Amino acid sequence: MQNRPNSKATDTAATEVNITDTTGEKPVPVEQLILPGQSIGTIDINENSDSVFRKLGKPDAGDTAMGKSLSTWYTKHDISGYKTQIFFSKQMGAADEVSQVKQIRITSPWFKTMDYMSAGMHLQTIESKKEFNLKKSAQYTDGGKLYFIYDDADAGIAFEIDDKNVCAGIIIHEPRKDATASYIAFHPNTQIISK
Repeated sequence: MQNRPNSKATDTAATEVNITDTTGEKPVPVEQLILPGQSIGTIDINENSDSVFRKLGKPDAGDTAMGKSLSTWYTKHDISGYKTQIFFSKQMGAADEVSQVKQIRITSPWFKTMDYMSAGMHLQTIESKKEFNLKKSAQYTDGGKLYFIYDDADAGIAFEIDDKNVCAGIIIHEPRKDATASYIAFHPNTQIISK
């Protein structure tokens, strides 16, 4: 069973990324690939919201305010399952006020970076790969547990780490912007850590 977000079936087979693999493992298929600052699976930063909804279907939950919105999809529509969340933003007053993807958050280990980093990995393993310049940027609580957000703002990727130092979620955002810079936060009680 694959732990991916509720999405409409696709007619095409998974395409593999044609990149030299340094792990000795098979390259991550495009539909599972996390590219910092760019995409998770088939959803891209700055992609039109209409395109996203055609791919993923109607969200299971959402919130909107001031031209911004947050949509949530649960695996098999089960709120206890893995989440895919997307923060959209419109440029109010612009000639083209289309709503675009600005951040993508996943909790499923099905999605992986090219170096096979995913939710469920220990922080020490993520940091040992030295691929990202991670800084502890924020914290939040969920279900009575404390989580920290480790962000590489320049690369456009952040890791949510739980109280056992395990990655609970990954956020992709625009490069050179903080993961906590969205108008509607993925976690309403997020607190920025002083820099």
